[in-house]
Amino acid sequence: MNITMSALHCTLPAPVRRHAEARLERLARFEPRIQGIDVTFEKDHGLHRVEARISVAGGPIMVAHGTGDGFRAAIDRIADRLGRQLKRRRERRRAHRSAGLPQGAAVVGGP
Repeated sequence: MNITMSALHCTLPAPVRRHAEARLERLARFEPRIQGIDVTFEKDHGLHRVEARISVAGGPIMVAHGTGDGFRAAIDRIADRLGRQLKRRRERRRAHRSAGLPQGAAVVGGP
């Protein structure tokens, strides 16, 4: 998984960068086919904004936005939001694949 970070109108301290990498790397447990994550940090009039875009193999790009008093709070918000999106995607795929015979149905044309 490739994590790309960029900062607009601010500088990104190393501890914040490490915190973001640690939180976003944990998303791989929900979806192992994550190809890359693009994270954009922006500071505007004291408000810290973070946007993350995840590209998953064979799926659409997922986007999450987070704001807060600091970058750490915004990162935590987007990590939670992306986690929910990835869980929901996984549950939908599993529900679609597991649609088999209903309980008690007989198979016709046996040997």
